[in-house]
Amino acid sequence: MRSILQVGNDSTLRTIRASVLRLTGASVIAASGDEAMDILRREHFDLVVFCHTVSQQQREKISLVARKLYVDMRVLNVLPLSAMIPAPDEAAADPVRLLAKVNETLQNALGEQQSSD
Repeated sequence: MRSILQVGNDSTLRTIRASVLRLTGASVIAASGDEAMDILRREHFDLVVFCHTVSQQQREKISLVARKLYVDMRVLNVLPLSAMIPAPDEAAADPVRLLAKVNETLQNALGEQQSSD
């Protein structure tokens, strides 16, 4: 089963987004930015999804540790709906777009793993 670490500093958004992400069929753990580092050191995830409530500094620190520990881990940044110029690793806060981007990212990761085996 695929696994996602959903990181956000607003507990309400974190809970809602984790519920939405579970619709992908992946196992989802939701954590605050402070909790994420400890969780990453104990568990491997296929994808880390950052809420826009996580500061850029915190995202960079967590991403650096995640990619150092697990080179195949993907990172996805969720933008608020007001920021509608998504870069390749970003998705809007709209749940439908988020699910589509998460599924695409997980499928791409799976395809790369299978081609390297």
